[in-house]
Amino acid sequence: MAKILKVKEKYSLIGAINLGVAMQLTNIARDVIEDKKNKRFYINHDFNSIKKNIQMADKFYLYSLYSIRNIPIGFRFSILVARRIYRQIGYEILKEKNIHNYNKAGKIYVSKIKKCFQTFFSLIDFVQILCTKTKRQKNSNLYSIIKKKINLYERI
Repeated sequence: MAKILKVKEKYSLIGAINLGVAMQLTNIARDVIEDKKNKRFYINHDFNSIKKNIQMADKFYLYSLYSIRNIPIGFRFSILVARRIYRQIGYEILKEKNIHNYNKAGKIYVSKIKKCFQTFFSLIDFVQILCTKTKRQKNSNLYSIIKKKINLYERI
């Protein structure tokens, strides 16, 4: 999406990759039960694996924040909101505490009131990245934790 929005700075494109990886990891954790029913296995069907997946996603969410600064201002807020709401899905999963509760919970979602809170926090993020100098976080070790070789510069 960053390329469609004409983001050119390499650091911001890497941040966009970080956000995409984080959201995909969240989707994988959220869909474990449905995937098992359909005989798709991206991670083990145990709560420890799900928890590790969400913790990994959280690192990618963290490293994506300041790169959003270089996305055109008209799109920035909606991306910040999506980032926060997806991240909240992971937190909602962790509240289930074990695989039995998670299986019983069905599809995890973020309630409307929590979406409102996340939207408010996104407004704070928006002002924060607008008013602070870009923080370039070193994240070269980040990709090694997903245990798959990623050619980070393949599409940049």
